[in-house]
Amino acid sequence: MRKLTRKQIPLFAFASFGPCMLSTIISVYLVDALQTAGFGSDLEHWTFASKTIVAVGLFSIMKAISSLMDGLVEVPVATIVQNLKTPWGKRRPAILVGTIVMTLAYVLFCFPISYEENSVANSIYLGILLTVFVSFFTLAINALFGTYAEITANDNDRLLLTNVKAAFDTIQYSIAYALIPVFIGFGINIRQIGLYFAPLSLTILIAVFLIKENSTMPGAVAKYGENVGQVAEEEKIGMVDGLRMTLSSKAFRAWLVIHGCFNLGLQMFLSGQNVLISGPMGLNGFQIAIINSSAFAPVPLMLIFYRMVMAKKGYRFAFQSALAAFALGMVFMCLAYVQWFPDVTVRLILGATGGVVSSYGIGAFFSAPTAMPTQIAADEMKRTGKSHPSMYFAIQGIVNSLVGAIGPGLIWVNLRNVSLNGNDLFGTHAMTYIVIIFCVLAILACNLLPKEYDKLGRK
Repeated sequence: MRKLTRKQIPLFAFASFGPCMLSTIISVYLVDALQTAGFGSDLEHWTFASKTIVAVGLFSIMKAISSLMDGLVEVPVATIVQNLKTPWGKRRPAILVGTIVMTLAYVLFCFPISYEENSVANSIYLGILLTVFVSFFTLAINALFGTYAEITANDNDRLLLTNVKAAFDTIQYSIAYALIPVFIGFGINIRQIGLYFAPLSLTILIAVFLIKENSTMPGAVAKYGENVGQVAEEEKIGMVDGLRMTLSSKAFRAWLVIHGCFNLGLQMFLSGQNVLISGPMGLNGFQIAIINSSAFAPVPLMLIFYRMVMAKKGYRFAFQSALAAFALGMVFMCLAYVQWFPDVTVRLILGATGGVVSSYGIGAFFSAPTAMPTQIAADEMKRTGKSHPSMYFAIQGIVNSLVGAIGPGLIWVNLRNVSLNGNDLFGTHAMTYIVIIFCVLAILACNLLPKEYDKLGRK
């Protein structure tokens, strides 16, 4: 595979922007828009029909199934991509097919087949579409991220690529969490907003044009020489061997535990952030935009600070400090409770403070899930001469799917409907406690990393 130039790296990092934006919108907004629980204001615009159009219990099961199915396809998809034989290589066809199908599923998700209260038909139909979306999103994104270790010339370029991607992730989340609530505040329905963003999936075409890989068809080795010979060597790694090689990495096993702990809390928070602010915090669309902006706008500066901490203290300490900051931010969010502080200004200040504090952790969370598997895969390539980077992202994706099924899929969907002593907002507010607990568990899990991670990134 032809290596990127330094000038091409920012453009390549932008390729995932659109698909990831659609993934954020469907998981954070469109799924929640199917029911009214937890929303305290602007109900008409936050939901599809100002009523719950799914059977909540059934849909929570369907959502969990979609997450589990996403996990089940991760390893087979990675193996298929790794062994794909086409005249256009193996990455580009996988990216294109995945993007086309996920975009179609996303658009269809915006058109329920019924607007009846507690519709079983909607629960099944939309649950199936969600499964299709996440599965083909996985195909496209894992094929794209699998190129990161191969398309960069050295460790510095690899670090630059993941850092620039993290910066674009910041912009994507800022738009999703700060701008969309403003649109809703202006009276635009979330379903319409979702459709407006659908064309953004086209950004992935940037990667399709920049990836220069030779044919993987039989006979191509003789035509193209050593580069294809390397590809052919990689293709000998089957699914079982790929799994064995990937899981043999002590660093990667430790990372899976860390990632699983913090990501469960993170997914719950990101999925329910707007419901939390609109409900228990009692704020409107414009105030939501202020809090979300406070959480995402500082991230580029926080990423610089995170790199400075890493350069001085190493990766383990830096990531533990990021986890601690995010947990502290959740404490402020927890305190900004309408029943504890009736004054809206106080709640707004507490929420905005929590957003700024948590932004340090958010910056690290954007960078690490791409940087860690990429670095581990690159280290393996140096040691063994074999490469299967998609498998690292696939197994990490399985962990994502499991925590997604448990956190946003089962706990969060049903937690929103839990009341205590007549307090209908209790369940949504309790979400902050869960996030804090899993951040603490992740801090402890960082001690499982090999000792060399105390020096990783240190200058």
